[in-house]
Amino acid sequence: MINRQSLRHWVRTRISWQLALALCISLLVHLFLLEEAAWQSWFSDDVPTPTLLQAQLEVPPPKPVQAAAVHAAVPRKLPAAKPRKVLPAPVSDSLPQPLKEPSPVAAEPVEASSVEETDAIRQAEIEAWHATDHTGIAEPEESLPPPYQRVSTDFSVYVNGEERPAGSAKIEYVQEAEGQYALRWIVEGRGLLKLLYPTLEQQSHGDIDQHGLKPRTYRYAFGDRASKIYEASFDWETNFITLKTAKGEQRQNLPRDTQDILSFMYQFMFVPPLQEMHVSLTNGRRLGAYQYEFEGEDTLVIADQAMQAVHIAHTRGESDEKIELWLAKDYRYVPVKIRKLEKNGMVIEQVATRLATE
Repeated sequence: MINRQSLRHWVRTRISWQLALALCISLLVHLFLLEEAAWQSWFSDDVPTPTLLQAQLEVPPPKPVQAAAVHAAVPRKLPAAKPRKVLPAPVSDSLPQPLKEPSPVAAEPVEASSVEETDAIRQAEIEAWHATDHTGIAEPEESLPPPYQRVSTDFSVYVNGEERPAGSAKIEYVQEAEGQYALRWIVEGRGLLKLLYPTLEQQSHGDIDQHGLKPRTYRYAFGDRASKIYEASFDWETNFITLKTAKGEQRQNLPRDTQDILSFMYQFMFVPPLQEMHVSLTNGRRLGAYQYEFEGEDTLVIADQAMQAVHIAHTRGESDEKIELWLAKDYRYVPVKIRKLEKNGMVIEQVATRLATE
């Protein structure tokens, strides 16, 4: 009895009812927190997954209907549109021709008759071209409509037949007062090519008489380097031409009807192609005699508009360079496509994207 009474007295004096209550409350709080944490984890795992699965399973049903509708429309429209509007088709077909034409003549001298036959066929084509629906070329100049006073043409520049343009070009022709003209041709690269290659600018100024353009000055500038700047001065009173480069000047006899590279392309507004097949040309560095040939007629698509163009090409005897021009028949034979074959085999092509005339 003494021990029990002593124990009860010790408990009553040492442990109060407040401490016992605090211990019970602490135990309940810990149990509640553990259950809450477990409940939250289950909630976060369960909720999003079924909604995502339901959203993905509803997508496939409309697909078969759309695919059938598109498939029915494709075979009717695409085959008819491609051969009419895409420009690279005539480009890719005609690119191998300038590279292959010289080889048969030079590599097979035994077949001389084939060369004569080729010349005869080409001459027959020219005669047929004159005889059909181009009689206006042989008529006097008074019957032709007056030349344009202003021509502005934008070009896209392609290198070696690539589909993406490597640059842009612009040619502007202006008939100034008192029978004078001004021509300016600028070619610029795009992107990285613009950093590697400078701007090419050509200018031609001169008079306009009854025979067409009569250049007085011509300038070729490939960037700012003096070694890439050439100039030509035409003195028609004394019939001399002065060519100026970084190495000095040279004076030569000036043949009648000589043109510079730029004025030559716009002379066809006054003297239509195939009327005179021989021409003297200068690029500011040299003067030479050229002969251009009739290559045929092509249909080009310029700014979504089909154009009939006369295709000519001119070369120089001792050079591998070749320049081809496509002249728009319905626009006084203004050039709408220019292709040049360089000595190193590079092909640079300019195709018009916009043509404005006044």
